[in-house]
Amino acid sequence: MVFLLQKKMNSSCLVRKELKKIYGINSFLANQICDQLGFQTNLQVGNLSVEQIDKLSRIVQYYYLTENELKKQVKGNFERFIQIGCYKGLRVTQHLPLRGQRTHTNAKSAKKLVRP
Repeated sequence: MVFLLQKKMNSSCLVRKELKKIYGINSFLANQICDQLGFQTNLQVGNLSVEQIDKLSRIVQYYYLTENELKKQVKGNFERFIQIGCYKGLRVTQHLPLRGQRTHTNAKSAKKLVRP
């Protein structure tokens, strides 16, 4: 087991696949990071050296918003929408879809859910 940004990485899996477990890193970003560091496509997490793990963690921490920082930013965006009173903010407070999805049938279960 290798720990990267407080996440357990399975040592037998590929680096590109395991990077996607970090909140905020999708497959495109994982491929971009691995290409930037010069990792091969079939490199496993267990085969990484300590220096490579340090470089990887430094790049992810400094250049990408991940985990709690990204969650704070998203939450702040929603709070800003609510504060300025825009349509998106109203939809957030009503627990309805924000982007024009159908609400007659599909959002009934969302309305029924009790949220704190």
